[in-house]
Amino acid sequence: MSYKHKLPKFLEKMKEVLQDERSVILTDAELLIAVNHRLEPKDRVSFTTFKYWKSPTQNIRSPEVQNLEEGVAEDFRQQLAFARVEQKMNLTGTMLDANSKNQWGSSWILERKFEDLKLKQQLELPTANIIQISATNDEHKDIINNILEGKTIELETPKDYEIIKDEDDVN
Repeated sequence: MSYKHKLPKFLEKMKEVLQDERSVILTDAELLIAVNHRLEPKDRVSFTTFKYWKSPTQNIRSPEVQNLEEGVAEDFRQQLAFARVEQKMNLTGTMLDANSKNQWGSSWILERKFEDLKLKQQLELPTANIIQISATNDEHKDIINNILEGKTIELETPKDYEIIKDEDDVN
């Protein structure tokens, strides 16, 4: 059986799957599995075919799509797009409903399912060496803090030590 006969049946079953509110979390691969499960084995399609049908630029040139009744391929793409919009609206409505107990769950799904609603997080990993400095007393802590803040510090010569100049040192 050619693909031109599979798309109308596939579209009918896909509409059924997408009417279920739980389908919002499905990936394309999972949506395909759910639709194929409702079809006879001879009417099932591969993931490659599903992606091909979804692409308006690729399937325009396809003889299978060109031989379909007018608008079936476009109806497929529109149904898929509208279902995603409707699911997004339903989740947003639940999230904004003050009486809903599923606000956090809806916002969680929205953030993960829809690219435009994902939180933008920038994780910057240091590329320089990390040096850990610890201080044994308050004086040392002050010195370390001043260095980290870029302040100039003057260190006193320890009283227990005498500075010995090298013989080669002319200064």
